[in-house]
Amino acid sequence: MLLSEHMKETADIISGFTTGTMFVLGGIVGLQLKNGEQLFLNDSDLIEVRNDTQYIRVSVQQIIETRTDEGWPLFGGVYTRVKKGRV
Repeated sequence: MLLSEHMKETADIISGFTTGTMFVLGGIVGLQLKNGEQLFLNDSDLIEVRNDTQYIRVSVQQIIETRTDEGWPLFGGVYTRVKKGRV
């Protein structure tokens, strides 16, 4: 991880976010944490994905429905920050 990426992640954690990598399996959306744990997400959670230097707020439904041209979940594998139960 680059130092600048580490600093961004540290700022997210200090701000009260849980950070990790988004995964989508069927109708299940979750966050893969660095320690290997999985955090399952729902519509009551504040979910933001990083797009370059900006964060974009997304819903569970958007995460499930948004696909690549090949049919893969677009947000799968993307750095994500979450606040549980904060919507």
